[in-house]
Amino acid sequence: MDSLVFQSLDKVNVGMVIIDKNLNILLWNQWVERLTDFKAEEVIGKSLTEICPRFRMKVYSEILQNVLFHGQSRFCSSTLHKAFFLPQDVTDENTIKQNLHIEPLYKEDLTYALIQISDMTTTYNRVYKLKNLIKEMEVELKEIQTTEKISRHRAMHDSLTGLPNRLYFNDRLAWAINYAHRNRDKLGIMFLDLDGFKEINDTYGHKVGDMVLREAARRLRGCIRSIDTLARLGGDEFTAVLIQLKDEKDASIVASKFIKVFQDPFIIDEKPIKLSVSIGISTYPKDGEEPAALINKADTAMYKIKIKGKNAFGFAE
Repeated sequence: MDSLVFQSLDKVNVGMVIIDKNLNILLWNQWVERLTDFKAEEVIGKSLTEICPRFRMKVYSEILQNVLFHGQSRFCSSTLHKAFFLPQDVTDENTIKQNLHIEPLYKEDLTYALIQISDMTTTYNRVYKLKNLIKEMEVELKEIQTTEKISRHRAMHDSLTGLPNRLYFNDRLAWAINYAHRNRDKLGIMFLDLDGFKEINDTYGHKVGDMVLREAARRLRGCIRSIDTLARLGGDEFTAVLIQLKDEKDASIVASKFIKVFQDPFIIDEKPIKLSVSIGISTYPKDGEEPAALINKADTAMYKIKIKGKNAFGFAE
């Protein structure tokens, strides 16, 4: 039976060492042999501190004494303690992770200490690699999210002025109509066209024309609230959606601001360039309840202003 017990101890995937009260080694199983290259016949009868210098340290010496003389079991985690039994070819003990479990054994009024060593190096390395993999995936995810956010922004905004584009405007208008319907609000739709912009392009070139458009967008954007939307449909055409209006007077106030910001000339390459804006306005629900109808009526109102002399605003009839 004893031989069967020893065979079993040699088969387990845990290091097992038994010492007496003098710290002399009585059992040294094959797991520890494979780890340290010390054969059992080499270490049996020798002091544990001779074979494993780590146990000379006061903290571990006291642990052994408490087990052998006071019957106190003790567990030492690899996260808090360095390795106890080092492979002979390892010079950096920080690369080895071991759990240590020591508990008393009793036989015929004698006390022994059973030392069990579990190798956590592989597990630790796997966890470490997994953590690094998770971090890498998090970084990649953030990069993907940032890229997608940039792509969405580019898809919904005008590249020249940074304003919302036609796609964004259509979505916003549909939302604004639904919001106004639920809350029984009014909203205004404005169609803006810059007066004389074609002549600027023809006279100064498209580079100057682009600079004028950017400055025009900046001035117009400063006239609306954060809850409103200003968009560039293309060329020199802009649109605006004004929500939560009390009446047409609120839209008139914003339109007057739009016209006023064009009174000062645009200074491009030290050249003063005069420009004005014609504006058509439709309101919900008076002029319709569908986006297309409201846009068409605002566009028609704008063309009537163009015919009458430009640089003004008018409401749909």
